[in-house]
Amino acid sequence: MNKLIIAEDIMQEHEVKGYFETLRESVIRSRFTMTAVFFKLANSPQGTDIERNQISAFLKSKIRKTDLLFQLADGVHWGVFFLQSSEVEVKAFLKRIFAILKQERKFQQIALKASITEIRNNSVNFDTLLDKNKQKLADDEQPTWSIEQVTDYSEQPTEQVKVSIIEQNAIFRKVLETTLNDLDISHFTLDVATYEDGYSFLQSESYKTGHMHLVVMNDILPRKNGLEILHILREMPNEKKFIIYMMSERNSEGATLNAYEGGVDEFIVKPFNLRLLEAKIRRTFARFWL
Repeated sequence: MNKLIIAEDIMQEHEVKGYFETLRESVIRSRFTMTAVFFKLANSPQGTDIERNQISAFLKSKIRKTDLLFQLADGVHWGVFFLQSSEVEVKAFLKRIFAILKQERKFQQIALKASITEIRNNSVNFDTLLDKNKQKLADDEQPTWSIEQVTDYSEQPTEQVKVSIIEQNAIFRKVLETTLNDLDISHFTLDVATYEDGYSFLQSESYKTGHMHLVVMNDILPRKNGLEILHILREMPNEKKFIIYMMSERNSEGATLNAYEGGVDEFIVKPFNLRLLEAKIRRTFARFWL
């Protein structure tokens, strides 16, 4: 007879609620996806104490240390918050553990069903999340080993991005402003401002906001040149919010190295095709939602 392993220290519903509120805000702040899974016994409404403890132990042994397993107050549901995991990844995980449960003899008395919720915004409430998933699992006709879905929270939010163009040439400054104002990037809105020199940019103090900030600037500028601005921005405590594109007429290895060593994200030699600039910006922002 196989020995049953009894799980200990499984978090309870009331203990997890506070953690969830922090995790939910991190979905926006850190731009990661969280996926919630809820389980219920399919072959018996309540299950025995041995079955419930065995399920808890099994789930605890299969999740990562970064995932959060808990039991709901009713005693017949379990939940797992998978951090930095998409719906696709979690579905693959569910298929693996369902296969194990179906194949191993010591689990033959257990049959589960599950519901899954991918969370990409912070509009979700903990109690509502539980209710929606429990409703999905309440249908007695739901097949054993099936996976239901709640899709209410999978839409990615739109984030505002500050854009500062620092360019001495008035005509080219206007061209860049028009180009970036017309640029359509999924999940982001661009708030574009222009400056004729580095000093006016610093005086505006727009760079002190908490928003992500794209700076497109020349390396040579009157009254605080681009390299000085680069140094100031990279010395700020929240410097990671800045995406810095530096434009230059100097097509030399030395100028390029100085720019990248100073902390630019892209170095673009003038003259350049505006479509190239658009493509680089699209690629940069696409990385945030991979």
